[in-house]
Amino acid sequence: MKRKEKENLKNMSDAELRAQLRDLEKHLFQIKFKRASSPLENPIEIRLIRRKMAMIKTCIGTLERAAAAKTSEVKK
Repeated sequence: MKRKEKENLKNMSDAELRAQLRDLEKHLFQIKFKRASSPLENPIEIRLIRRKMAMIKTCIGTLERAAAAKTSEVKK
């Protein structure tokens, strides 16, 4: 994944990240379904999609941990 793509993911909101994750999951399902019936033109695409999904999940987790830390500081 390119550096600009990573920076763009870090600047997105939680809702945008989750929407993009859903789109990637649908796309991955479609690619896997096609792969079962015929060979793919670019089999590396599966790996790239999975990696991008992992990066998005990491960004979501980071946002959630930051929000949890913020709420725990407010409670003190």
